[in-house]
Amino acid sequence: MDPKNPGAVDEILHLGDFWNEEGMLKNREKILKENKEVGRTFRRAYKYIKAAYSFYEDSAEIISWGIDNAKVNSKANDLIIDLFKDSDALDKEGNIRRLFASAITPNGYVNYLSTLLNTNKVYALKGRPGTGTEKVISKVMDQAVERGYDVEAYYCALNPYKLEHLVIPKLSVALTTTNEYHSYDEKALAQINLDDFIDDEILNKYKSELELNKKEFDSIMDIAIKTVAKAKKVHDRMEAYYIPNMDYEAIQRCFEVTLARIIGLAEEFKL
Repeated sequence: MDPKNPGAVDEILHLGDFWNEEGMLKNREKILKENKEVGRTFRRAYKYIKAAYSFYEDSAEIISWGIDNAKVNSKANDLIIDLFKDSDALDKEGNIRRLFASAITPNGYVNYLSTLLNTNKVYALKGRPGTGTEKVISKVMDQAVERGYDVEAYYCALNPYKLEHLVIPKLSVALTTTNEYHSYDEKALAQINLDDFIDDEILNKYKSELELNKKEFDSIMDIAIKTVAKAKKVHDRMEAYYIPNMDYEAIQRCFEVTLARIIGLAEEFKL
């Protein structure tokens, strides 16, 4: 990532200053070969993820044919009233910090909801693809920002445009999407099940298609995760050429100096 405002705001920490170039040049051809293989393997993993997501999208479309959007919107409005009934609007517009709470890793699906949703109130939204969980959370986010509250918006690892979790720190409130891939019920104040608003006729009519999509999604994602794990193994082999040629004591000193500067700036600007 290149700095947007080098010198004025941003700064580059060049860890290449701390490696032994002569030692790494001895393994130049091996490093180039392994690096190429890492790239190839990750590209294959991304293709598998894209293929799996097409089955997810098909299920979402089918479910959307049977979802009662009026009831979903009503539930969102009820939630907004409940969340903001005891809070005043601020004299500013809130800021949105966009992040990810989960990832697809060599070890499978990983999330950090237990450390992120440490608020007094947690509302858990349950819903199959296409029920509109992201729409409900987006409506709450828009209201929070309009009322002047800063929010943390956490997006889906499969679809970075799909909002899955929301934290409003000043109100100590969080909303989370819960499903078999990332579930968080331990502190939930309320469970909101949007599956209740799906027309059973649609579920019955497309039962076999929905079951097929779920089966294929899980199967292809399993292949994708195994491919990511394979890429990591190759990457680990490549790192073995770097580790003996790094000056970790110098890196530690750089870390300590940088940390001290960050703390100093935080105190200066009262962050």
